[in-house]
Amino acid sequence: MQVTEVKLYPFDTSSIGGRVRAVADVTIDNMFVIKGIKLVESKHGGLFISFPKKSTSKGEFVDIIQPLDNTFTEIVRRAVVDKYKEMMGIPITK
Repeated sequence: MQVTEVKLYPFDTSSIGGRVRAVADVTIDNMFVIKGIKLVESKHGGLFISFPKKSTSKGEFVDIIQPLDNTFTEIVRRAVVDKYKEMMGIPITK
């Protein structure tokens, strides 16, 4: 499995108290697209991703995409974070 494209839409919600830094669409193996992945900054400054969710009739949010392997999540997270840092001019560390 390979991330073949990351489209990133950065924005800053910090002025209103938000921590979302960007939304990404990620293409896997030129065959599958996951739209609406949120890139969120933690309270400690780290970056993590949140896969798309939908609201139920009870007002709860449930995952639309649910990776069964942490390796998949880390591959997608790394691709999104690296693209964000590249766009923002932040050095990428491995």
